[in-house]
Amino acid sequence: MVNNLNATSKSQSVPQAPRKFYFLEYFYILLKSVSVSPQTEKIFDQFLSVKHQYRLGESKYKKLTEDSNRSISQMSRYRYTFEQVLSETTDYKLIIDINGEIILTEEGENSIRKYEEQGSVVFNQYLFQLMEEKHQEPFRYLIETCYRANPTKSGLLIFPIYSAHRLGIERDSIKTSKDMKGYFYTLKTRLEEDIQKHLGNKISLKEKSDDLIRKLTEDGLLPREDSQLFDSAKYNVILGRGRDFWLKYFLQELYRYQISLDSFQIWAYRGKQMGLLHITEFYPDPYFNGRVAYPISVIKGVSNSESFQRFYEYSDHMKLYLHQPSLEDESNQEQFVQSLHHAYLDVRQLAKTYFVSLPNVRERVCYSMKIPEYLFDKFLAHAYHNRHLRIRISLEVDKLPDETKVMYLRREPVMVDGKYRNIIAIDLV
Repeated sequence: MVNNLNATSKSQSVPQAPRKFYFLEYFYILLKSVSVSPQTEKIFDQFLSVKHQYRLGESKYKKLTEDSNRSISQMSRYRYTFEQVLSETTDYKLIIDINGEIILTEEGENSIRKYEEQGSVVFNQYLFQLMEEKHQEPFRYLIETCYRANPTKSGLLIFPIYSAHRLGIERDSIKTSKDMKGYFYTLKTRLEEDIQKHLGNKISLKEKSDDLIRKLTEDGLLPREDSQLFDSAKYNVILGRGRDFWLKYFLQELYRYQISLDSFQIWAYRGKQMGLLHITEFYPDPYFNGRVAYPISVIKGVSNSESFQRFYEYSDHMKLYLHQPSLEDESNQEQFVQSLHHAYLDVRQLAKTYFVSLPNVRERVCYSMKIPEYLFDKFLAHAYHNRHLRIRISLEVDKLPDETKVMYLRREPVMVDGKYRNIIAIDLV
């Protein structure tokens, strides 16, 4: 697919903030609801009904539980999300308000057909064009800044998040102001190690850590005297303030993004659905905890690689290429099998069981091959059925999220042969 569309903004301009929702399915649900009725309240009722069918929450995780008795606050959040989607869909001229009635435009009707006839991937990539033109090229900004921030590791960004327990410090041992400062000192040291390991930079964070402790003290969260007990009820607040402080530091000072953390996350998770970049909080590494993000597309004047698909052209004639290695290419199949097997062995070594988490294996393969999750699913299904690839794959179902008491589906299982699978075992033959 090649889209020769002219974007008007420059790559260095800071993108506009997005509306506050992640899932791109919301656009389809809104459009489909408008096709049922032009009246706002009826659209909202339909939107709410289909929203629950798709299990879409207000966060980046899908909701598993049904709200039998919706509280006033829940309905307020649902209304807020609906209004955000309605407003952004209007921005893209997919719907229009005529005398208080919401009507589908021709582009809106075409969008519905695109989703229903060509699938969510094509629909999401169509939305990319609308967002890139309307919001000053947010995805170009994300991708180019990734590569500038860490050129030696293909744009890999890390956002470490460590609880006291993760750093080997028991909660019960943190009682005084000195104890809490000790946690922050240990955290500072781990962050310095992560920066050197993953970004190749040797940086002292002492001054920034001192700034954090000073702010916590000035705000009355930490006592001034080391020997004083802090309010244990504020423990999570203090750690949360520390987490947000360091996430903002990594984003804005280390990586030089000029957008808020909220904006970065929403644009990044939307880009993940489009196949432009990958972001995850679940990369299986025993020595790292937090979020990683990296581009799986490139922006350049020309690319002669068959694995990169020209997708979009900007006004300065730079092109966006998606990394889409062909499933028909036998060398790509072999590369996938090797990457899959290596990932399986890595995860198996951590898990110490024969069957291991398929989402954990998927994370490693997506990183090593720089492919989106939907492409991983296609390659896995092909390898599962292809006996010529000298690999035997066993896919099973552990307890699915629906069978547990969890409220949110934090990672999608893989659909193979019409069944969800979430554990895998591999043997070479």
